[in-house]
Amino acid sequence: MKERLLQAKKRITLVALVGITRLIKIFSLVMPYRIGVWAGGIFGFVAFYLLPRERKRAIAHLTMAFQEKDRPWIRRTARQCFVHLGKALFETMLMTPRRLASIVDIRGEENIRTALSQGKGVIYVTGHIGNWELMAHVIGLKFKLSVIAAPIEPKQVNDMIVSLRAAMGVTTVLRNRPGAVKEMIRSFRENRILGLLIDQDTDVESAFVDFMGTPAWTPIAAASMAIKFGAPVIFGHIRRGPDNRHTIYIEGPLDLVLTGDPEKDVVTNTAMLTKKIEDCIRKDPEQWVWMHRRWRRQP
Repeated sequence: MKERLLQAKKRITLVALVGITRLIKIFSLVMPYRIGVWAGGIFGFVAFYLLPRERKRAIAHLTMAFQEKDRPWIRRTARQCFVHLGKALFETMLMTPRRLASIVDIRGEENIRTALSQGKGVIYVTGHIGNWELMAHVIGLKFKLSVIAAPIEPKQVNDMIVSLRAAMGVTTVLRNRPGAVKEMIRSFRENRILGLLIDQDTDVESAFVDFMGTPAWTPIAAASMAIKFGAPVIFGHIRRGPDNRHTIYIEGPLDLVLTGDPEKDVVTNTAMLTKKIEDCIRKDPEQWVWMHRRWRRQP
């Protein structure tokens, strides 16, 4: 009986997600951009109160990561996180190439060109910071970009996100799908940029490294492929400003630790890249996905 209830709840959630996504997409066709971003913030604000499980998880994670902060700061930051993600959702739906150029600045673009000049492809490491989809759109319109992503359920939502990326020149390689590994290897041969987000606990080859003061199960693919294929690594992130404009910061090519012990080097470099993500989060804590179960696995 309990299993049936769980399955029913999951079906209802998926149907609701498809409905909400389609509704937002319809609104995005007629909604002025500034009003859309404002509506996205309201959507996130309401979600903070309507999603108790995600709210409690975000508060618990913030409390763990910022032990020096008081309860009001923790709750306010958690609420701001939901507001930010609501805005990010609507921004992504409302985005066009012309609009991107007017609301997103990029600093360090020359670092990408330097990395590409080596002719080995480029590994672009980032995390779920700021509006990472907008960052991919900007890079995709300027360079040949493929991003590694987990398939999203339900399929209708996944297809919509993939098509939104494709419209901005971004190729999505769905993880664990047939041909995914060949597609990744091809990106190095074609001197493409391969984007990876390494700040979530997922069912991929990973290692425990420190993240916000606690061990976290962290994907090692970026470091592993960089060592195996000799591709340069750059680190990028995007942050939202008070006026809802965005700035992308890109650094690299990074100096990796190469001692001749591949297994050890993979973990060491994964820890280094994770520390860069952590530094960004500590500067703008409301712009990360605190409701994600980042520390669900422990050593």
